[in-house]
Amino acid sequence: MTAPLRIGVIGVGRFGERHLSAYARQEVEIVGVADRDKERARAVAERFGVDRWFADSAELIRDRRPDGVSVVTPGRHHLEPTLTALSHGCSVLLEKPVTTSSAEVAAIEAAAADSSAFVMPAHILRFAAPYVSLRARVGEGAVGRLLGIHSRRDRSRDHMQLFPDIHPALMTLIHDIDLALWISGAQALRVSAYQRGGEGDGAPALLWAHVEADDGSLWSLRTSWLLPLHTSLADRLEVYGSDGAVVLDLQPTVSVFGSSTEAVDHELTPDAHAGAIDAEISHFCSCIRRGTASDIVTLAEAAHGVRIAEAIISSAAAGGTQLDVSA
Repeated sequence: MTAPLRIGVIGVGRFGERHLSAYARQEVEIVGVADRDKERARAVAERFGVDRWFADSAELIRDRRPDGVSVVTPGRHHLEPTLTALSHGCSVLLEKPVTTSSAEVAAIEAAAADSSAFVMPAHILRFAAPYVSLRARVGEGAVGRLLGIHSRRDRSRDHMQLFPDIHPALMTLIHDIDLALWISGAQALRVSAYQRGGEGDGAPALLWAHVEADDGSLWSLRTSWLLPLHTSLADRLEVYGSDGAVVLDLQPTVSVFGSSTEAVDHELTPDAHAGAIDAEISHFCSCIRRGTASDIVTLAEAAHGVRIAEAIISSAAAGGTQLDVSA
């Protein structure tokens, strides 16, 4: 009988716990968790029945020798644990954004090329059934030749406080950049973007980007951090082709009105049943067992997505200046 995979989780905040819950539903052994807050690491480890916890991710990798790790730290802390894991032949499921700069992505690409292990970007929407269905129909030619993609992703204004050190282009719009790359199979050529709102040097409250791709398609991608607390708008994706359009609205179908108001996530990271995160983590585990990188989401695509996001940030700061991202 084959021994179960040995898995570690680095970064055990709210989303790191989602990774742990999904791994617990797989046939793996969680050999350790790490977090800069060691007391949090200890508390989460005890809750999930993990017998080792660390403040230093490198110590987890050296001491526990996992086959794979999820890196679920803030984006600015992705580089170091990823490089350490790759240097020890440990594959990485790397949360989005894979890094916050193209220079760091290039360092990860170089390390992956020299490693027996691989990096799988955790672009969860590629594993969500509604998006998989939409892409399949576009690929089958249901709306003819692809002409354009339009997306919107609106979040509450508390995102300004929750994520003060990351730009919306890398935090929320990165999902839609990746969806456009995945659905079109194209590369971006030129980007222009505009921003509104925000305070002082802070992140904009509204960001609107326009992308021209090398297949001739046009992408209009919008995100905002403007909604009042406890309100929501459906994430919307529209794909236009020469013969029609495909439209997806992703919104909770269950709402709870009790001591607090809650919109229940039934697609991506649900509590009561398997969701897209389970499909993503199952695929990551399968890739480790096969010894091959993912054919669903690649590091090269994520790298191009980061370059697009950087161009969007620069263009918006310059009032819409068109920038070339084809290099």
